[in-house]
Amino acid sequence: MDKMKCATTMALLLAATATLAGPVTTVPWNGNTGAASFTYDDGRPSQLTNLVPQLDNLGIKVTFFLAYGIYNFPANETQWTAIAKKGHELANHTYDHNSPTSTNVQQMATVLRGMDPSIEAVSFAYPNCTITNESYVSAQAFIGRGCGSTTYAWGTQPSDWENVQGLIVTSSNISPATSLVNSAKSGNSWAVIINHDVETTGSDVYYLTPTDNQTMLNSAVSAKVWVAPYGTVGAYYRAHFTMDAVTASGSGPTWNLTWTSPHPMMPKSVPLKVKLDATTFGSSPVVSQGGSAVAANSDGSYTIDFMKLAMTISKTGSTGLLVDGSIPASLRGSEVGAGLVLSGLPVGSYRLEFRTLSGALLSSAAIQSTSAQPITVPSPVHGRSVVVVLSREGAKDFAAPVWVP
Repeated sequence: MDKMKCATTMALLLAATATLAGPVTTVPWNGNTGAASFTYDDGRPSQLTNLVPQLDNLGIKVTFFLAYGIYNFPANETQWTAIAKKGHELANHTYDHNSPTSTNVQQMATVLRGMDPSIEAVSFAYPNCTITNESYVSAQAFIGRGCGSTTYAWGTQPSDWENVQGLIVTSSNISPATSLVNSAKSGNSWAVIINHDVETTGSDVYYLTPTDNQTMLNSAVSAKVWVAPYGTVGAYYRAHFTMDAVTASGSGPTWNLTWTSPHPMMPKSVPLKVKLDATTFGSSPVVSQGGSAVAANSDGSYTIDFMKLAMTISKTGSTGLLVDGSIPASLRGSEVGAGLVLSGLPVGSYRLEFRTLSGALLSSAAIQSTSAQPITVPSPVHGRSVVVVLSREGAKDFAAPVWVP
């Protein structure tokens, strides 16, 4: 923090009490009614020439399931990397486009992850829709795509995460696909669509003309479902079953919530929009993860990173002080008039900062503690949520959101 080698941060918390934390609920489909994922298999050249420009114009992201041994993948690797950097998902379709084995699944995962650090390759599609050797798939992917016309309801967990199905589009007929997307909209569920070529004449029956493909994508955008890659929606969907079952450790006014990942190959980051029960946490709770404040969205929800596997929730209006292990628990903070009073601060030199929940610096002051006497520091805020950071040389950074009553 600034020129200090390291720091300890403390947070003012509510004096109010509660005996049990209320539920945390995930907002379905990232705030949308229904979701749709469009997947394109094999890395076919027509996807590069005809599909990607359509996606760029619409501003939507899809999944490309790639296999190294077909359609001259090595020659197009640079183009595929560029597509991944645009936000599209590059995912595993085995190295040789054969039924999954321990070797061909691992080989393709290695190829994809070696292309760019942004490529995680943690979802999978079974070549030829042959569901077999799921344990090999699960070793590299948290979700596997099979084939079928199932849509997945928000509140019902799939019986097999390594066989979450998609509908194959055939013979340039988009009607089943648009019907499935409309069904996802009306049923608040998730639809997955599978396609191969995007050209006037496909090399097999699983193709769409550019015009039909554009019409299909337009219909999903018009339906106002959440259009996102297979792995993105799948991770959000899978995470919510864990998140909504989380309980709190602590009796308030601060709750430290923790959970575990549902699968070892979940993406490194899973943004998850959640709502907090106002009866327990109050109408304007303060949320933090990893020492950083999480600002509320306009609808009152909070977008957390599920894969941080923890968050702290504090009610507004506290008089206690939350500290890490390097500061005595006797340390307390309170607002008196226009000042912040710290008592029980160990002897030493400190820097005190007031920051907004987004991290912007409001003011700072250098303070010196020479005894156990309380120290008063002018406060630039009153009755608003802020982050109070008290840093000391030789200690570990620990940031948390606070409320100055």
